[in-house]
Amino acid sequence: MTFRYLSLGTGLTVLLLFGGVASAQQQYGPVNGGVVTAGAPTVSPQNGLLLSDGAILHAGVTAEGGYDSNVFYDDTPGNKYDSSLLRLTPFAEITNTSRNGEVPSGLFFDARATLTYREYFSSDPNITTLRSFTPTLTASLEHNSNGTLALAIMDSFSRIQDAPYTHAQAENGMIIRDNNLAAAQLRLAPGGGRLQGVLRLTNIIDYFETTALKPANAMTNELMLDVSWRWLPKTALYLQVRQGYVYYFNDSADLAAAGGAVALNGSSEKSSSFPLRAMLGLRGLITEKTSVALAVGYQNAFYSNGESTGGFLGSTFAAAELVVTPILQTKLTFGARHEFQNSVIGNFFYDDAAYINASYQTVTRLVGSLWGSYDHKQYHGVPMGPRLDNLVQAGAILDYYLKSWALVGVSYSLARNTTDYAPAQGLSGANYTKHQVFARAGITY
Repeated sequence: MTFRYLSLGTGLTVLLLFGGVASAQQQYGPVNGGVVTAGAPTVSPQNGLLLSDGAILHAGVTAEGGYDSNVFYDDTPGNKYDSSLLRLTPFAEITNTSRNGEVPSGLFFDARATLTYREYFSSDPNITTLRSFTPTLTASLEHNSNGTLALAIMDSFSRIQDAPYTHAQAENGMIIRDNNLAAAQLRLAPGGGRLQGVLRLTNIIDYFETTALKPANAMTNELMLDVSWRWLPKTALYLQVRQGYVYYFNDSADLAAAGGAVALNGSSEKSSSFPLRAMLGLRGLITEKTSVALAVGYQNAFYSNGESTGGFLGSTFAAAELVVTPILQTKLTFGARHEFQNSVIGNFFYDDAAYINASYQTVTRLVGSLWGSYDHKQYHGVPMGPRLDNLVQAGAILDYYLKSWALVGVSYSLARNTTDYAPAQGLSGANYTKHQVFARAGITY
């Protein structure tokens, strides 16, 4: 059974490797919708409905029954609530990837819609009201001219609905966040590709429908230039420069309605910034079974108001990733990074992070992965002084494909955040431990 590993989601991950553009981060908890507990099912390119000579339709649905140990991200005694839940996730994808999984030369396209419905089973109306519908739409289009010139455009939209960070706040509705990432990229590789240049423009819109978070609504634009020299057949040295602009909408009506907007960063408005990163790096194969990606360079947030990045480490960007394939079916990934990110809390935070991932797939249709990450976040520009958070996340996924189009599986995830901010400072969702367990069955054709 042959699987197509490179999906659009993977492509977007590669797009932002070693420096996703700055975007709104956490406030009062993980406003990014919580942790991912199960990846999208693998679609065999041998399946699918042939629409024409150049288009295949894939579709499917996954049903998951599970348990959430901490619905509201709140470890405060008496305020921690658990619940069982159901998730239904139908999807549809149209692509011109061939039956053997190869991406065609010339024009390539891929469009996918994933529609997730979540239902809680509880006698508590403040929990059952958290039922949600979360659509994710992605599309990419690329034209490759004999490998010399490639032009690509892509877009990804998600509407994320998650629980508020106290049980009482559930009466006022969920945290709703709309996020859209669009990018256009030009790649030039003359003379066999030994020297290659990439120019990419990225646009991110973060929009919170939740009133108290509207002051964090922002648009981020970033222009990136990447020039690489392939000094070995599959290994390259590169120089990358990225200049961004983070603009907060800060509508006066939204600020007045939010009431608590001043608490975001000590002023009535969030501060725009002009994040700059310039780095030198190495990426590619070191041995037949080992690849690395290394980068080190300069960074600066350039906030228009309030505290900004500074100092030697504050101005230093560093990232490293090692990928090892000890045997054909197994891949191990180790990584670490030091960077800053734009933040809903205050102006920004420094992020010192490490992660590990192990994935395994057999010809007998068993697919599994283990992953874990640790983030040490130092928030700056916060009105009550610097804040330190430690976020640990971990997960495991195991799927067995009964047929190339039918699967059963289980998944587990852990998210634990601790902070030095005291509960008396009015921050709910700052200290929490959350476990999620799911069993699932799906059809992917």
